[in-house]
Amino acid sequence: MRTNRMTERIQLISYDPGRTPDGVPVDDVMTTHLTLWAEVPKVPIREVVDPQTKLGTRRDSPVFLVRFLTAEDIQPTWRVLWRGQEYEITGVDPDYQRRDITTITAKARSVTNGSKDNG
Repeated sequence: MRTNRMTERIQLISYDPGRTPDGVPVDDVMTTHLTLWAEVPKVPIREVVDPQTKLGTRRDSPVFLVRFLTAEDIQPTWRVLWRGQEYEITGVDPDYQRRDITTITAKARSVTNGSKDNG
């Protein structure tokens, strides 16, 4: 593992029901589970065509390499927050043979009208 290549700061987050300071129940309270240094060796960009509008959009799907041992086990339901963009985790692949890195694959989440979208 070459830690000098881990130059990007990422956060692993999730959204859970919670309460405001006044005790009012609310949905989608962001919880930050881990903040890690990561290497981002490649960011493949795919073009996706919406069948209804026939318009193409670009979606990036980066790969994050992080340390094998983290304070918490990485859950596939979490999201990656990197450079202000949220990414949905599509795969977590720990290297059990070398025990040095974990590969996290992700895809960009779309945002519609300023609100969070599930896809």
